[in-house]
Amino acid sequence: MERELRESKNRSDRGDSCDPEEISKILFHSLLSFLSKKEGPVSKTEIKSLLVESLNLVRGFRVEWAEIRKFGKGKLLVAHRNKVLVLDAEETVNTILRLWNETLESRK
Repeated sequence: MERELRESKNRSDRGDSCDPEEISKILFHSLLSFLSKKEGPVSKTEIKSLLVESLNLVRGFRVEWAEIRKFGKGKLLVAHRNKVLVLDAEETVNTILRLWNETLESRK
């Protein structure tokens, strides 16, 4: 059974090039911008939402959370050039949360 990803509502057509450096910069900048505005703990939901929003900024990407029953917990579907990548984001989310909590502890 084939499934189409929903189009992001706030995207314009940006072509379909995929540059790993661009992806890294977008993710890094998004994380820094988000966390610099936070003074306390962040939730897993906030980090997950940030990841989807950030990856949707990458040219040619359409990203959404996968259905847990079909793909398992913490999986992202990343569509690019008519192909879909199932990305396990659970470890990434947990690592961001752990590092952020360590940063908060070191500020005390």
